[in-house]
Amino acid sequence: MVTPIPPDPTAEPAPMPPAPLSQQGLSRRRFTRAGAVASGVLLTLHGQPGMAAEVCTTASGSLSGGLQSFRGAKPVCSGRSPGYWKNSSWPGGCDKSMPFSRVFACDARNYKSYGSVSLSAILVPKSFDKFGIGRHLVACWLNVKGGLSTFQTERQLQAIWNEYQASGFYTPTAGVRWDGGRIAEYLQSTFD
Repeated sequence: MVTPIPPDPTAEPAPMPPAPLSQQGLSRRRFTRAGAVASGVLLTLHGQPGMAAEVCTTASGSLSGGLQSFRGAKPVCSGRSPGYWKNSSWPGGCDKSMPFSRVFACDARNYKSYGSVSLSAILVPKSFDKFGIGRHLVACWLNVKGGLSTFQTERQLQAIWNEYQASGFYTPTAGVRWDGGRIAEYLQSTFD
């Protein structure tokens, strides 16, 4: 016969298992792990549902372990997704009917696709926007304009677009190339 052992009243309660991550949280985790592997940086990731943007730094900073480091004032990391901007009012001075190409210059190859839609229209998935680069760039641009992402700039976002458009990849730092999928993962990881 087995005698049950009574619980130790001085013992700490067992830790609660973390809540399951959303699809966006899983995407952020994959991106951050991939970036850590690429840069050789060890990161400790916490599964905190509802936490602020997991990547709160520039594309190159995300590869150098700068996830939590910054100089000066703490950056604002409250970026919103394309879905949010599709249904919300935009920051002052941002015109929903402005052509995508007015913010992100389009070459002749992309002028009939990206260049033919407005900033608000690109927020809805398009067949020509295979990885969602256009809609995620516009969401990031609106986040910058609205002061929701202070670690990114309009110029940095345009640089990502320009290089991707010209070569099919983006080079966040020497020796590292991101294809469209990786670029989209980075941009998504900056959303709250």
